[in-house]
Amino acid sequence: MGFLELGAEDICYVDPGQTKPIIGLDKYRKYMEAQVEKIHYDRSEFIEPKVVQVGEAALLSYNYRSSVLSSQGQAVSQTPWNSTEVYFLRDGEWKIVHNHWSYIHHRVPENVEVPLPVPAHQLEYGGLLGELMQLESAAMQRWRNGDPWGFVELYAPDVTYFDTGTPQRLDGREALIAEFKLRQGKIYYDVMEFIDPWLAVAGGLAVLFYRFFSTILNPDGSINQRTPWNSTEVYQRMQGGWRIIHNHWSHILGERY
Repeated sequence: MGFLELGAEDICYVDPGQTKPIIGLDKYRKYMEAQVEKIHYDRSEFIEPKVVQVGEAALLSYNYRSSVLSSQGQAVSQTPWNSTEVYFLRDGEWKIVHNHWSYIHHRVPENVEVPLPVPAHQLEYGGLLGELMQLESAAMQRWRNGDPWGFVELYAPDVTYFDTGTPQRLDGREALIAEFKLRQGKIYYDVMEFIDPWLAVAGGLAVLFYRFFSTILNPDGSINQRTPWNSTEVYQRMQGGWRIIHNHWSHILGERY
């Protein structure tokens, strides 16, 4: 229950077992209480943790490895993770407002059932949420046509990055440029859907989370393939605008390879 003690009242929590984020400390408490006595391992390894503090907000990211050991102290099984945690300073204490966990190298299951809201009309977002969603939508519009550079233009020089195929956190814009050159012109889809975006802000740092569906259509307009995603974007205000300092993509209900 240690993570529960660190959770903020408005925490947004995401892990590979959830079809939608857990929002709010009461729901998070129920989830954590259900995990008591179910998770056991012998060794924890925090790999290259990095903290970026922006006033009364802090971004912590790291790769993590949990290991089960034999009686001789040898690892008999290991689980590798990506972890993103955003802390806000509340009443003199650092509290987690957003936590996103995913397996390193994971895939979409054969079948995924994801509950989705069905709005009666097209949603419009105002304020900072609307501003950031406009940036995301414009970058994603380019990405779905094989052009990843819309996101690259939003990245800060020292951006950090997780997704489903990276073997560890990528550090720095140049590392992402090298990675995206390998993907340029290879990713295409027809329909993009942003689902229930959530935003928390402290001073010059904003953490945005949304679920996302990328859909490929058949020539007759029917659905060929839909891929469900979790996305965390951490923005920092700099040089008169907002730039992404951290990006974490994972599949909803993603399974380890």
